[in-house]
Amino acid sequence: MTKEYKTIVEVSGPLIFLEKTEPVGYGELVQINLPDGTTKRGQVLDTSADMVVVQVFEGTVGLNEESGVVFSGETIKLPVSKDMLGRILSGAGEPLDGGPRIIPDKRVDINGASMNPYSRMPPEDFIQTGISTIDGTNTLVSLWIRSPT
Repeated sequence: MTKEYKTIVEVSGPLIFLEKTEPVGYGELVQINLPDGTTKRGQVLDTSADMVVVQVFEGTVGLNEESGVVFSGETIKLPVSKDMLGRILSGAGEPLDGGPRIIPDKRVDINGASMNPYSRMPPEDFIQTGISTIDGTNTLVSLWIRSPT
C-alpha cells in the first residue's frame, strides 16, 4: 500500500522541500497529487536526516502545502527496443515522429554510476583554438584511448 505524504514546507522554483517522512533514495521518482486532482511527476534530488528535496518535472504552479507526495521506490527507467532505431523520441522516450508507441523489450535504468575523477587518465594534449574564451574556460584536449599500465 502506498502512502501519500502532505509534508511540503516550501516550493521554490522547480523544487519542493518536504519534511522527511520515510527512507527515500536519491533519484527516486515521486508522484505529486495537487488539490485540484491533477498529478505531476518529480525526482528526489537530495535527502538528509530531516528534509527531502524534489525536482518537479512539469513545473510547480498550483503546488502548495495541501499537495500530497507519493514515493515510488523506483528510479527512472527507459523502455528500450530495436524498434527505437531511426526514430525521433523525447527525453522521456516518447515518440515525436508520429510513429507508433515503442513496445519495449526491457526497461533500462538511466542513472549511471559516478566516475572517480582521480581514477581516470589525466588529459595531456591541449588543443589551442586561438579563441581565448574557449582556451581559457572550456579547455579542449585530444583523447587517446589507451590501456592503463
